[in-house]
Amino acid sequence: MNKLLIFLLLCGCSQLEKTEPVSDTAHTVPGWVYAPYEACVESEELCATGEARTFVESDAQAKNNLASIFEVQIKSDLNVNTTSSQAMPWQNEVRQEVQQSLQESVNQVLETVQIKKHFKKEGLSYALAALDRQKAAELLGGRLDKLDHDLKALWSRKQRTNIRKITRIIMEREKLNERYSIVSGSPRPSIVAYEDFLAWRDSRPVPVALSLKVGQAPEWMVEKVRELLSESGFQFVKGDSKKVLSMHVDSIQEFLNVEGFEKYTFTLNLTSIENGEKNKVLTKSVTVTGRTQADALLKVKNLFNEYLEQNLADLHLD
Repeated sequence: MNKLLIFLLLCGCSQLEKTEPVSDTAHTVPGWVYAPYEACVESEELCATGEARTFVESDAQAKNNLASIFEVQIKSDLNVNTTSSQAMPWQNEVRQEVQQSLQESVNQVLETVQIKKHFKKEGLSYALAALDRQKAAELLGGRLDKLDHDLKALWSRKQRTNIRKITRIIMEREKLNERYSIVSGSPRPSIVAYEDFLAWRDSRPVPVALSLKVGQAPEWMVEKVRELLSESGFQFVKGDSKKVLSMHVDSIQEFLNVEGFEKYTFTLNLTSIENGEKNKVLTKSVTVTGRTQADALLKVKNLFNEYLEQNLADLHLD
């Protein structure tokens, strides 16, 4: 009986020695405070520690230190200016859009970070944050799948009115793939090499003549169309040409029984014509309220500009 009691006590002590409490005030500082991977499996986790006055602050610091591994800062747009002779005026805009999209993807990954351990000594609190590599790889891999799907569809058509869109996807994919390789150990090959994209983009020897016929439209909308088509390799000419783009915006005032405000429906009509034959038609309508017609129209400026960026290729001008 005494031998059995001693055996049980020894087993109990052994179990206590193997179990480290979440919150600790022991005299000996655990090794993970200065070497995170003493408490993490590096092949399965990414880890970082934080130090502060409270556990709340040390948790935040540990998570911030872990997040720094995925820092999103687009310092260059895949060296477009040095690799290609064509410098695009919209590069900064695309860079900002990629930066925002990447940050959203990284934030989604960082939401899965867990605080694995705590320790407190002499008024200082320590935390160990861990990120599961497999979970992070699944999240980033899902976004890569979406980008690859979109890029494959765009590249198969090779429409020059999609140059900006293709550039944005390739740039985002390249930067996202860097972060994917951090958690997975290796990057994913791209279906389109950036060098091939640049070669195709610069392959048109001379601009294609295009006649732009504007019936009624705000100046900012006309300029947006000109910008998108100019960067796609079109040159605007006066008079008739083989390719013609007709543009018109209808404005209808709707009933609104609110003093000081007016309600309008604006409808954009775009028609592509080739060799005198109607090719494709795009129509987009938006209803908005403003103090005046001009005020209401300005409120839909961003919406119409975004629509043009996303859908101009559907006119099949090239």
